[in-house]
Amino acid sequence: MNSLETTKTLASLSDDIATSATHSHEIDTLGYKYASIDVCFEKVAAAGTNSAVALVCKLQHGDTTSSYSDLTGYVGGTSFTIPTPANTSADTVVRFDVDLRGKRRYLRVQATGNATGSVYSVARLGKPEDAPDTASEKGANAAVAG
Repeated sequence: MNSLETTKTLASLSDDIATSATHSHEIDTLGYKYASIDVCFEKVAAAGTNSAVALVCKLQHGDTTSSYSDLTGYVGGTSFTIPTPANTSADTVVRFDVDLRGKRRYLRVQATGNATGSVYSVARLGKPEDAPDTASEKGANAAVAG
């Protein structure tokens, strides 16, 4: 079995959110040892080309979905530089690769774009305690393998 077949995918889209609005994506990591999370920002308008693609881009963790704290090493502007778009014709992706061992159960992506636009995040959870078998267990509506 391909190791990618044992992953679980969770996605969240905030479409056309304002500059001051925050995209938030909560992820339950129970039963998994690793996460790879892509935060995708829509290409920026001309007005945003001289600055970072996001005002906020960070990952948080918590024991419950009501209490989160910043995850050290995953806070834009502190732990890493939030990308400045090279041009206005390309989307920007920030990837968080996380070893979940020693982390709290829930992760939350917090992303505020520097211009009005869409923010999308996709989490892929890997190294499960029990491999998912069905599309639903994989976080999908349909799963095809060959």
